[in-house]
Amino acid sequence: KGLGLAELAGKDLILLEPNTAAFWDVGSLNSMLDYVLENYQEIDANRVYVMGHSMGGWGTWAWINESPERFAAAAPCGFSAGDTGDMERLVNLPIWGMVGGADKKERTTGIKKMVERLKVAGNMHVKHTEFPGANHAEGNAAVFSSVELVEWMLGFSIGK
Repeated sequence: KGLGLAELAGKDLILLEPNTAAFWDVGSLNSMLDYVLENYQEIDANRVYVMGHSMGGWGTWAWINESPERFAAAAPCGFSAGDTGDMERLVNLPIWGMVGGADKKERTTGIKKMVERLKVAGNMHVKHTEFPGANHAEGNAAVFSSVELVEWMLGFSIGK
């Protein structure tokens, strides 16, 4: 999905698309990113972005809560964030939450609540998009075809 989005956006990006059949292990994700950054010197460590939908959204949320300093921007989408997360740690990380408008209520309200909590904490670069009438699968398709999201993420760099 990420490759399709990069191609749609017309961007030459290096993509990592980890998969899991279980819950995400942030330690493993950090080890993977460490390995890639160490072995691919052409990657700018100040321009690493993370996004996901559904379980990928949950994994994105877990990862940025443990290691927000590693990312220039994030898009945790299509999952139920609810009251979870350390808003103070995420106050400087640009975050865009997206969800299908016809997805399960805990997902639509969870993403909206996540964004509201980030704004209250003082995050100046937080966005919310709800795709009208889109169910979970359609929300996934909308997230992974959002050229606007790619352009927005690429506008951020760590320390700038």
